Amino acid sequence: MQRWKSILYNTSFALNCLLVFLLLFEKGLVVPPWVQAIGRMHPLVLHFPIVLLLLCVFWEAVTGVKKIATEPLVTIGDGLLLIAGLTAAITALMGLLLSKEDGYTQEVVAWHKWGGVVISLLALTWYTFRKQVRNSKLLVGITASLAVLLVIVTGHLGAGITHGDNFLLAPVLKDQQQAPVLFEDAFVYANMVQPILKSKCTSCHNPQKAKGELVMATFASLLKGGKDGALWDSTQTDFGLMLNRIHLPEENKKHMPPLGKPQLTEDEISILYHWIKSGPNDTTKVTALQPADTLRLLATALFNTIETDDYTFKPADESKVKALKNNYRVVAPLALGSPALGVEFFGAAQFKSDQLKELLAVKEQIVSLNLNKMAVQDADLATIAQCTNLRKLNLSFTNIKGSGLAALGALKELKELSLSGTGVHVVDLSVLVGLPKLIQLAIWSTPAQNENLAAIQKQLKTTVIETGFKGDTVIIKLNRPLIENEEQVLLQPAALKLKHYVKGVSIRYTADGSDPDSITSPLYKSDFTLDKNVTIKAKAFKPGWISSDIVEKTFYKAGYKIDSIRLVKPAADEAYKKIPASVLADGQKGDQSYGSGKWIGYRGYPMEAVLYFDTIRNISSVTISSLIDINGFIMPPQQLEVWAGKDMEHLRLLKKMNPEQPQKIVPGYMKGYELKFDAVKEKYFKIVVAPVPKLPAWHRGKGDKGWAFVDEIFLN
Repeated sequence: MQRWKSILYNTSFALNCLLVFLLLFEKGLVVPPWVQAIGRMHPLVLHFPIVLLLLCVFWEAVTGVKKIATEPLVTIGDGLLLIAGLTAAITALMGLLLSKEDGYTQEVVAWHKWGGVVISLLALTWYTFRKQVRNSKLLVGITASLAVLLVIVTGHLGAGITHGDNFLLAPVLKDQQQAPVLFEDAFVYANMVQPILKSKCTSCHNPQKAKGELVMATFASLLKGGKDGALWDSTQTDFGLMLNRIHLPEENKKHMPPLGKPQLTEDEISILYHWIKSGPNDTTKVTALQPADTLRLLATALFNTIETDDYTFKPADESKVKALKNNYRVVAPLALGSPALGVEFFGAAQFKSDQLKELLAVKEQIVSLNLNKMAVQDADLATIAQCTNLRKLNLSFTNIKGSGLAALGALKELKELSLSGTGVHVVDLSVLVGLPKLIQLAIWSTPAQNENLAAIQKQLKTTVIETGFKGDTVIIKLNRPLIENEEQVLLQPAALKLKHYVKGVSIRYTADGSDPDSITSPLYKSDFTLDKNVTIKAKAFKPGWISSDIVEKTFYKAGYKIDSIRLVKPAADEAYKKIPASVLADGQKGDQSYGSGKWIGYRGYPMEAVLYFDTIRNISSVTISSLIDINGFIMPPQQLEVWAGKDMEHLRLLKKMNPEQPQKIVPGYMKGYELKFDAVKEKYFKIVVAPVPKLPAWHRGKGDKGWAFVDEIFLN
């Protein structure tokens, strides 16, 4: 036993000498690849010295304080100290080697590195002078306390390098706990994009640990990019490096986040995609986006609104609320179960100022007040100002002149204020500077609208001032027409339904795959019947307007109901192996989200689907509905085959197709491949969909396996 103790002690001593030497001459240290592998074991072994040192502290404290340090217990204590010292030296040495890899900021790593070395030296010293330490309770206390302190501080610094700044204490620090943001206050970057990057990216790309020389902690650092260049380029078809890496298969070593790390959800990918596509910046507010903007629609699921916010005040007495309701005034909760009340007035002729004073019975709960077109005077604003939780106030087309606006300074929670159609001037608006949360101010059809707003806009920095649209000479682009037919799978013939909300618009369409124009394409007259596989493209035209973009939708004739369908071999990937073959014949079309559960994806080998009919069917065409997302490695199938026969042992090839392959990255789309052949009467059919075995040389994933995705098979 003594011999082994000597070997372990001498090994620990030698490792500490090597550790100090390498640390002193670190600038000249070059780590070869095979040694890097040893350094990367640092996260694997670092838990051993931590646990052993803490166990030593406990053991030495208990045996020393209770004076039960018998020979066997002392031997155990010696063993713990010796192993702790040896593992601490090994861990510190591995950490030193790991720190020489690219991606670590040496100034930040230095403190963690020195902490590890000091722990190793402390453990060795403690073992060397263990008898002297045990003879003094003071020395035991100092040594144990120092060991615990070093483990905590060094561990905290290491966690910061791996997981981001202040990782350990972040949950208990108030400044790290972000207050909930309302939809009306949210910024696209700060409240939608940055939280995704913090949770999924900055553990590897922070100032302490900048893998690939890339830091993603701030918008400025995102603009800077890393050693591989800029993160995005909106002129490229795949919008640049960030989205490129995100859409790589998880097993690809360049996929981000790396395999094993928390992956981005579909919504998170969509947020990043549309933010980059729209021209990324850190100043756009969610409310500044168009109503149909995808980012704005995604934001509705992330944030509460004024109506659905979590209010802390108590609900009003139901009897009071009921008493305030009449034919000219509605008082009701803004959302089910919410204590917040909304108030609306009707019938301007019946309005009196006393009706506002009656609302003071529930003034704490009123969050929204609509007085549009009521005979409200400036003097009434003092009454309204007592509703201190008010968020939305509509005073449009009232008798307000502006002299009483100062009373609204008490509404510190006010976010939206409409003074449109009133007599306010710019000078009257200066009193609104004291409203810290005001984000929207409407003043169209007021004297202020035509006055110099520059000074007041500078004072109201975060407030959007709406003055209405001025642009009589502007030529506006038409929005796209609507294809109102919801069902893409045609169980029976249906009339094509096209619509546009602008009067006087003519809609032209095509059904042959060409783009519609204003001269040769058919004019929509609701006389076109959808009764076969067809792709409809439509465009709106109107004199004096810019023609709309093209809207496109593909319809599929359902054909015969397949009685049974099975896959000869399941998909290789777990995500698609679990999806039943029946989704290929359920009449439910998928969308462009290939993770929706309506698609089956194959790569590496073909998808072979066997279709069975109870009775013989007369079939002359098979349509295979597929998804193409080149950036996501989903290509058109390399080959499609249709086989048929009276039983599975006697199938013959009816048709083969080799779809055209793309030559560059294009946006994702869905396409139906129709294979026509001479009509046959058979019970058994086999559909073969072969993915491309290797992605082409021009593709960023060249040489990798391509995917083929199918959601429906139609037989007619």
